[in-house]
Amino acid sequence: MRNGHAWIEIDSQAPSAIGKIKSADPERYKNMTFIPGPISDHFADNIPFVTEITKESLRAAYDEFKKEWWPATLQSPEIIAAASYALRSGQLGLRADRVVLSGLSQTGGVTRRFITHSSHLRLPDGELPFEGFIPCQSGGEALPDFPGSAIIELLGESEFQSVRLSCGVSGQMNETKHRRPDSEGFRLYEVAGMAHRESRYASQTDLKRWSVADLKGAEWSTFANSFIYHAVFDLMEKWTKDPLFTPPPSAILKTVGDSDEIVRDFHGNALGGVRTIHTDVPLARLIAATPKGRPNWYWAIYRQRAGQALRECIDAGFLLDADAETLRRETVEKVSF
Repeated sequence: MRNGHAWIEIDSQAPSAIGKIKSADPERYKNMTFIPGPISDHFADNIPFVTEITKESLRAAYDEFKKEWWPATLQSPEIIAAASYALRSGQLGLRADRVVLSGLSQTGGVTRRFITHSSHLRLPDGELPFEGFIPCQSGGEALPDFPGSAIIELLGESEFQSVRLSCGVSGQMNETKHRRPDSEGFRLYEVAGMAHRESRYASQTDLKRWSVADLKGAEWSTFANSFIYHAVFDLMEKWTKDPLFTPPPSAILKTVGDSDEIVRDFHGNALGGVRTIHTDVPLARLIAATPKGRPNWYWAIYRQRAGQALRECIDAGFLLDADAETLRRETVEKVSF
């Protein structure tokens, strides 16, 4: 947005729109209607959570959740396409030249489903509703190309079920079946050390919700998820604007064969994938429910190494200059061993 772009949030899914948004302000949303169906309370408003269970049963639990959820969101694709038309036609006080559809977590799944199930939808003038798609923090089967539109799939390592297993939380990934070769319109970026939710800039609501967690001596991560998103959205903006622009090739985490077991360095941090200052000059082991441990072999040269890591991230295209300065100011300069 600081570069002159706009952002709009669409709640196109009936269970949440009726169960959450409309119930929060019935007067404002009194004219909002959907095809009758179950609302969010019916789904307990939760991704399945269990303990002492296997990756296979976690995956099966989420698959069952989706079998019930998707039929309750029949109008979602048309609403999403209509929102694109509203943005382009000036109905919302601006006139967009290009529109990109993106979602994170469950709405990342919505974005993926639009790609796989709604490629037939068009705007009134016959054009495609979106120039690009950025499904984030979701996963599933490998996405097909979407002729005429670019796709960047973004996944943090916390989406891998091998990471989630210890927390008993299911997800949308199925081993590494989401991986596929690059094409003229597809890239996949798997980010080492990146959590599902960002704790660096957490809201007060999130902090209150997380306060009951037993960190066992660890601290919430300062990994800058949002800076990765900034860089990826910038890549998409350039990719959809300039026919000659080529984004960086896909970057995938190092895993054991085709499994989702991540290969790690001697600190315990993931190898491969998109690299950041948090993994290349680590202050801690980044892993679910693991106490913090500080490697001390580079204390004296930390700032030098951190500066090099920031420059490498910028050169690789996954960190913007303004965000690099924020990391330097808020993270590097405040480190005290």
